[in-house]
Amino acid sequence: MAGEVSTWVADASCFVARVCRDLRIAEILNRMLRWDKKQCKVSPGTRIVALIVNILVHRRPLYLVREFYEAMDLSVLFDEPVSAADLNDDALGRALDRLYEANSQLCFQTIAATAITRGHLEVRSVHADTTSVPLYGEFEPTKGDLAFQEAHPDRPLLEITYGHSKQHRPDLKQFLYGLVVSKEGVPLLGDVNNGNMSDKTWNRQTIDEIKTSMLDPKRLIDVADSVLITEDNLEDMAKAHMRFISRLPETYKLAHELKERAWESGRWQEIGPLRGGPEAARYATQSFQTTLYGRSYRFLVVRSSSLDKRKMKKIERMVGKERLSLEKEAAQLARQRFACEADARQALCRFLEAHRGVLHRLTGDIHAEETVRRPPGRPRKDVTSPVEITYTVQVRVDAPVPRVLQELRERESTFVLITTLPEDEWSDAAVLHEYKEQQSVEQRFRFLRQPVLVDGIYVKSSRRAEALAYVFLMALFVAAFIEMKIRRELQRTRSCVELPGKRLTNRSTIRAILDVLSTIQVVRIQTDQGVIRTLPSNTDRRALRILELAGYNSAIYTQPCTEAVC
Repeated sequence: MAGEVSTWVADASCFVARVCRDLRIAEILNRMLRWDKKQCKVSPGTRIVALIVNILVHRRPLYLVREFYEAMDLSVLFDEPVSAADLNDDALGRALDRLYEANSQLCFQTIAATAITRGHLEVRSVHADTTSVPLYGEFEPTKGDLAFQEAHPDRPLLEITYGHSKQHRPDLKQFLYGLVVSKEGVPLLGDVNNGNMSDKTWNRQTIDEIKTSMLDPKRLIDVADSVLITEDNLEDMAKAHMRFISRLPETYKLAHELKERAWESGRWQEIGPLRGGPEAARYATQSFQTTLYGRSYRFLVVRSSSLDKRKMKKIERMVGKERLSLEKEAAQLARQRFACEADARQALCRFLEAHRGVLHRLTGDIHAEETVRRPPGRPRKDVTSPVEITYTVQVRVDAPVPRVLQELRERESTFVLITTLPEDEWSDAAVLHEYKEQQSVEQRFRFLRQPVLVDGIYVKSSRRAEALAYVFLMALFVAAFIEMKIRRELQRTRSCVELPGKRLTNRSTIRAILDVLSTIQVVRIQTDQGVIRTLPSNTDRRALRILELAGYNSAIYTQPCTEAVC
């Protein structure tokens, strides 16, 4: 009816859909997936994008996605005619089947590769790690899963099973995510693996994937955790001329030897804090060149002013255990009796010498004790009983000297890095800073491990569960791309963006970005000429600023995708 006015909460949906379109996700998937344009009312690529938008904006399980889209103006979201009914759980499930059939991992990595080749991403270094995702339910293969496996014996089904849980949930089945991300946290390679796969196996496979991917292993710097360091992996990376930075495992004798060499020499190079803030950790390093498995590498012994909680508890246990042991030995010594003071003093000296390197302060005293030796029976009044003098050793265990305890904390806060980067091109500070960017992959894991995402895997088919897990990776790619794009623009313009609570930042997170956009509403006015869409005059200026930083304007909310805006 002409003149009818309605309002719908568009939040971040149009923004996310537009980013997906710029990354050509639906276009890439429609080229790679098997589907019949005559039979399919909506392409599988568009359905996958609908899932991505849902995951980032509202994150509902499959059977509620249709409800999510019922109140939306879908002509502004998608560049083909779509109704909410087209996004029911059966239709989305079939799209997941097509994604799995086409190789979900290859589809994801093609999306990432396209972004790189189009110049959206510049990759100098990558950071790799794994995380487990616990799930409720049995997830046994369905008849369809088994039939697919029989027809495709080279495509083993994902095993959602018990394994080493990084979320400390050994009671739940799980699968394993592996990620290789850029320095800015954008996923470049990613895979979904069996729940019982070991990190060592994953690292070995990832080296092979990097060598055969669009990434140049000779120009790339692979930054990974200590699990990377095995004889076989080092051999493979040497053959491929791969440059890397990793942490030397504490189980290696060489790690302890290098730490001792560093503490003995004391020639620390002060690096200072790597990030701002009054509580930021300060670092110092020493560099050594030595061999491991017959090859020469550069090793950095790094000392940090910060001690993580795990090592702090280790020190507390160490101090407590030592005190109990010393008090027990001191009590045993105190029960001994010595005939002369010289013998007692020698025993004290031997005790202190034997415990010279302990943390606690030890002090000792010699005590003389007189014992009257009365003969049996009633003594005569004129007889004096002999007095026997014996000596005992009393050792007191006092708290450790603060200086000694501080040195222990500093020693425990040291770790060793191993790298192939030459010292004349990469300073200690540059190597350490690159390694510390490893947190970029951990931040992405926090996104994937959010309970609402984990609980959203309701599909019981192993194939659909794996395909949906890769859709989550695609959603993560979009989220990280948005975050990177806005941060780059803030850095270029040397400006900040305001977040709720009047907080100013130049490193806004995807969650904060989407939260700001969640306030956007669109007013729809029905006219004789069609629908006019507009944003209210009181639209949050912070939301408009986010759009501007990402290179868009309000038109992505008001113009259908069939028009020039798309």
